[in-house]
Amino acid sequence: AFSDDRYTPTTASPDAMHRWIRRPLAAAALGGVTLHQYDTWVGDRVVNRNLRAVWAAIQTTYDYKFCINAEDPTSLTRVHERVAKRWFDVCATNGGLYIKLGQSCQQLNHVLPQEYTTLFSQMFDSAPPVPNEDILRVFRQDFGGKSPEEIFAKFDPDPIASASIAQVHKAVTKDGQRVAVKIQKPYIERQIPWDLGCYRFLVFALEKIFDLPMYWTVDSVCDSIRQEADFRVEANNARKASEGLPEGSSAYVPTILPDLTTKRVLTMEWVDGVRITDRKGLEKMGFSVANVMDLVVRTFSEQIFLTGFIHADPHPGNVLVRPKPKSPSEPEIVLLDHGLYVEASEEFRINYCNLWKSMVLMDGQGVADVCRSWGVADSEFFASMQLLKPYRPGKKAVHVANTTIDDILKMQMGLKERVKKLLYDTKLTPRELILLGRNMNIVRSCNKAMGSPVNRVAIMAYYANRGTYHTNPRLRPRQISNATQHVSGLIPWKQAYTEVVFRAQLFFISCIYYSTRVWQRLNALLGREAQGFEDMLEEGIAQTIEAKLGFKIKLDENGNAFG
Repeated sequence: AFSDDRYTPTTASPDAMHRWIRRPLAAAALGGVTLHQYDTWVGDRVVNRNLRAVWAAIQTTYDYKFCINAEDPTSLTRVHERVAKRWFDVCATNGGLYIKLGQSCQQLNHVLPQEYTTLFSQMFDSAPPVPNEDILRVFRQDFGGKSPEEIFAKFDPDPIASASIAQVHKAVTKDGQRVAVKIQKPYIERQIPWDLGCYRFLVFALEKIFDLPMYWTVDSVCDSIRQEADFRVEANNARKASEGLPEGSSAYVPTILPDLTTKRVLTMEWVDGVRITDRKGLEKMGFSVANVMDLVVRTFSEQIFLTGFIHADPHPGNVLVRPKPKSPSEPEIVLLDHGLYVEASEEFRINYCNLWKSMVLMDGQGVADVCRSWGVADSEFFASMQLLKPYRPGKKAVHVANTTIDDILKMQMGLKERVKKLLYDTKLTPRELILLGRNMNIVRSCNKAMGSPVNRVAIMAYYANRGTYHTNPRLRPRQISNATQHVSGLIPWKQAYTEVVFRAQLFFISCIYYSTRVWQRLNALLGREAQGFEDMLEEGIAQTIEAKLGFKIKLDENGNAFG
């Protein structure tokens, strides 16, 4: 007889099963710790930083998909606050290019909820300097093993400024010229492909999840960040910006020393000056705030409407003021940091000039035609975003002061359809608009910070009108003949009539501006504060945004709605 024991299935003991479970878990934990330590100390934190961003994106998706209660008007505000805080912490902790990406949120402050704009306005492009030996290693790698002391007569190892991507040192060349030496931080070059790859993935995923037009901006953002990290591009931008300045201009671009410039090291002429928002420094030099801001607005208006080669990061630290070398009694603005530029096509430049001219003339059909060619459906709202003032041809002002929080919730719940309607065909939308808005918003913010001493809108409109018949100095002869065809076809009397109407509209805008200036001064004499011109425009644009998108933008105690 045979025993049935050999047919009885054997079962593993509980201890054996626990061992089989524990071993993979222990191996995974050990591998995770090893990867974390390697990434932290050797791998420039590329894995840690991007996993942190992916996890934040997963939490964000959950918040907006499942944590908004249509019956609770305050739930959306709480989600905005939580998500804004989460992404602010991610950008601040990750540093490097994430600071740049975080700052780009500030440039969306005319459409993002107040919870985002308030928080991200505190994100500044500053960071602790890296150890001296690390920065010197970058220098030696780019200069064939030579140290700064071998290249320069003097080199200060202590940086005078440190930002997210690079830090700046003072030096003196062998021929005695004082220079600023900008050296890229060592980990940036290795982090860029990982960070931008993660950024592409996140935007693509969020576009699919929320069904919103988002990915169309990715290529332009990634290209601009890559170019900003290549100092040879910055050197070339500085050269082209200098060539684009008109003869006798009161703007100046410091000279780049090409023999002392590489992909990660840039050497430029040292220039002494004060920031354009340093009121006391300007007064000490004997310059009026109005004259300086007039120069600033005119300089960037020339770039936008006449040359199409536009500085995209003109914050106060990048625009200095000094006495003009040949005429010390006059101010001269000095443009720094040329890593981020918009190189607009001639077609875009002309269309953008025509857009502004149509907006000033209150030509709704002309505005709509340009917007339609750019894939923009809501031309009135788009025009308001370009002017940074309400644009409502033939309509009364929008009043939403009595809008309730329930109304705001309903509008925001329908935000997706409004945004999709605004940009109905992103393939047609010019990529130049992405960074152009950054320039205009920074200039507007500087003018406001100084008390609105100049009529920014009228100045820009004047240059937009010039741009419709101006010959771009950056074009070749054949391009010039093609570009001027849109002017030569105009009927002379019609062109003259349009010019008269345009000037009349500018006169009307100027009357409104100067009335606000008189009101400001009268209140100042009485010891009271009054709104400036930019403050009035901000309130109007805030109302337009609330009516169109449902974002209730609140002004702080300083009247700031846009950071």
